[in-house]
Amino acid sequence: MYREPHLNQKSDECAALWRVWHTLFEDPKLKHTEECKNLRKQWCKCCDEFGEMLSHEAKTNPRYTNLKIDWYGDPRDKN
Repeated sequence: MYREPHLNQKSDECAALWRVWHTLFEDPKLKHTEECKNLRKQWCKCCDEFGEMLSHEAKTNPRYTNLKIDWYGDPRDKN
C-alpha cells in the first residue's frame, strides 16, 4: 500500500496485533482478561508509532514535501 517498505512493515505489524486482539475481544470469556487489555495497549502503541512514522515521512521525504494540496481542485484548471 505504501511505497516505503518500512511503512508497509509497520502497517502489517499493527494489523496483525489488531487481529489477535479482536479475536480475544470477540470472546465474552476473554474480553476482559489482562492478555486482551495488554494486546489492546500494544496495538495502540503500534498505531501511535506508525502515525509518527507517517508524519516523519511526510515532512522529510522529498516525494511528499513539495506537494501542494488544494481541496477545491487545481487552481490552474480555473482558467
